[in-house]
Amino acid sequence: MKKIILSSLFLVLFNFIIAQDIDKRCKEESTIGNVKLVGCIDVEGKLHGYGTYALTDGSLIIKGMWRRGKLNGEGVKTILADSQTQNYKGIFKNDILFDGEIEIVFKRGDLRLQKFVDGKINSTKYTWSDGAIKETSGTHYKSGDLKNGIEKTINIDNSIMSSFYENGEIIDQRKNTSNYYNNEEILGDSESISIPLEIEEGDNTMYVSLNIPTKKDSNYSARFIYDTGAEVFSLGYRLFNDLKENGLDYIDLNVSITTIGVSGVPSQNNAIIIKELKIGSYTVKNVVALVETLETANSSLLGMGFLNKFKEVKWSLIAKELVFYK
Repeated sequence: MKKIILSSLFLVLFNFIIAQDIDKRCKEESTIGNVKLVGCIDVEGKLHGYGTYALTDGSLIIKGMWRRGKLNGEGVKTILADSQTQNYKGIFKNDILFDGEIEIVFKRGDLRLQKFVDGKINSTKYTWSDGAIKETSGTHYKSGDLKNGIEKTINIDNSIMSSFYENGEIIDQRKNTSNYYNNEEILGDSESISIPLEIEEGDNTMYVSLNIPTKKDSNYSARFIYDTGAEVFSLGYRLFNDLKENGLDYIDLNVSITTIGVSGVPSQNNAIIIKELKIGSYTVKNVVALVETLETANSSLLGMGFLNKFKEVKWSLIAKELVFYK
């Protein structure tokens, strides 16, 4: 029994001495040239355990867990340069960031962020000083350029351009203020429908009628000028406000777009998404439209901005009709 007690006391004393030794070593300081080490320093003079590596001019500071002089485990690294400050934070393996992020703050006001998963860049975000943003997600080259995935550029006017990459090349681009073909957003049994063009007597202007359901009127009908030269699908000022009063279901994209009319005079338009409208027997979902902001701008136009929602559209001058293909 006495032997057991003595052995226990010896182990306690031994651990206490070791702990004191570790505590002493983890508070060591060593300066060689322009390098200062603070923390756990091994017999080779290298950080081993928790410690700080710093250059005496303050341009580099590294804190974290070390193994034989290399950062291994949780750590933070800060690099100060004339034009930028680099901040590394996360889990390191042999001095290389494995899981975490790199934040670079440029003196001109820009900010770049790279996130790492399993030693590879998983996503990036670059914010310009004017507020514009570029984000990427997917697989990246070591340089940080996108290899496979999606790049989104969010402009200061809130418009968004999405670019789709394969092997470092752009294979498709989509802008949130434009319409694109998606057969899942066109509901109807027929493969095509024919819509007559309305032409008033003594006037060569052609019109197309659309039904735009609202909470108060599920069959709200509106007439649009069919303009073969128009790039947009737009709602006149009075029409939009009347639709709103009747409970139009829409999304405000918070984007202002300048368009040039036939007269050459620029006008401001707000971009929206109409959740649902009907043309003939088709129900069309999520249609981007521009809304006139000038009270006197009350012409509603149906141009390519609407036709792009369909697989194909044919115009027959003789039959005076438009044929929409699902």
